[in-house]
Amino acid sequence: MSRYLILAFAQIGESEQILKQIAADTGLREVYRGDHITLFSDEPETILRLPAGSGAIVGTLFSRRENSKKITRFDDNQIIDILEDPIRSLRDDYWGAYVALADRSSNVKILRDPSGAIPCYYTAIGKMIACASDVSTLIGAGFVRPSVNWRFVGKSLYHVQLPTAETGLSGICQLQGGCMLTIGAGGVAQSLFWSPWDYVATDRHANSQQCATDLFQLVSSTIKTWTSCYSRPLVGLSGGLDSSIVAECLARTGIEVTCMTAVTDDPAGDERFYARDVCTAIGAKLIESSYLDADINISESTAVAIPIPSGKSHEQAYNKIVREAAASAGADSFFVGAGGDNVFYSTHSARPLVDRYRDQGLSIALIPTVRDICQITGASIWEVIAEAVRIPRKFASGLPWQMAEKYLHRDFLNSECGQPIEHPWFSPPESTSVGKKGHVAQILRALHHIEHRDKNLSVPMISPLLSQPVMEFCLSVPSWWAVEGGA
Repeated sequence: MSRYLILAFAQIGESEQILKQIAADTGLREVYRGDHITLFSDEPETILRLPAGSGAIVGTLFSRRENSKKITRFDDNQIIDILEDPIRSLRDDYWGAYVALADRSSNVKILRDPSGAIPCYYTAIGKMIACASDVSTLIGAGFVRPSVNWRFVGKSLYHVQLPTAETGLSGICQLQGGCMLTIGAGGVAQSLFWSPWDYVATDRHANSQQCATDLFQLVSSTIKTWTSCYSRPLVGLSGGLDSSIVAECLARTGIEVTCMTAVTDDPAGDERFYARDVCTAIGAKLIESSYLDADINISESTAVAIPIPSGKSHEQAYNKIVREAAASAGADSFFVGAGGDNVFYSTHSARPLVDRYRDQGLSIALIPTVRDICQITGASIWEVIAEAVRIPRKFASGLPWQMAEKYLHRDFLNSECGQPIEHPWFSPPESTSVGKKGHVAQILRALHHIEHRDKNLSVPMISPLLSQPVMEFCLSVPSWWAVEGGA
């Protein structure tokens, strides 16, 4: 993964010597400078400049109007849209994996795309804000002296899999997906420029069959667009639905696809049979590798270089398998189906029944939804109905979230119990259905997991099912369609 560093402060011209020293300390090159901002990167050729010196893009940007390839320069019409309103234009006209700088005369805005595909950590030094791709860069530049934020460590264990702005290192925060920092004379403010609640609806699709067709076309075109950046993908294939969708869509584009699957001694962790079927169907090579206990070092954290308690020990063995497979295949990217269950809303709850009742009232239409949930969960009709009655009382406001109390001190639990969860997505409109609250909560869990990807993997990890257009489309799908057919 490429490294970057962004400095935003009052008058950059007065700090020339400081900037030179930072470049020397971090090994990064200055690639963009505005009146109030400077951008450094170790891969200057990957930086996309916005028109008329209005900012820059770190990462990858695609146009919604032309889903074909990565943007390397803007045409005349795009320039007009961006100059008029860069934040709205980035949100509505584009998508990708990026951190963006909008350089205005009165302030600077730093945005992270809704999928959170590019990391963004930041710290404040007086009136200056420093944002970076990794905490090591912030530390190496001398902006922060690391110390453990023990209260956050407790909160991260208590609020299971919740992505937060706070991190496990004091003084270092994380800019979350869909969020924006505004740095100006009045200080620093954080806000949402993209909210999942703006895309929740139940009346955007004619019927479930047409919706499924449209979703297939969108996922296919989204993955095809990603292939404009990468021509030799390695796919992490389990044989399950999500990774199979990714592999099949990649193969449809005509590029050479290599898949890999990791195998355990336990038959429950051996999905080679399914993975082989997928690769036979799409004409892809399959690399089969076994987890080795020797590759797991319990004295070393899986979360090395990540300021968030995350990961599991067995991931060390899996990460080694992926690195070796990527090297042997000559891959330029690692595609995964991560987040698919979350985005498509694979649920075992009765919330879709509650949503359909609220939308359509007491009608015969509820019967197939009850049957679908019974088939998915194995519960009886009466158990599903009883749970549906309880749900509105259990989740009257906010999002459903699991709390873990084991191994945490009672004093800490007493101080946290009843405290509101701090996340900008935890304030849905009052009219939001319980199913969509559960859906958004699942997407949040997926975004938490992609934060702790393998830092030593030499190629970028791509989670195309978490791409912004796919998330927006799926959020608009009625929750009872997500369980239709009992699958």
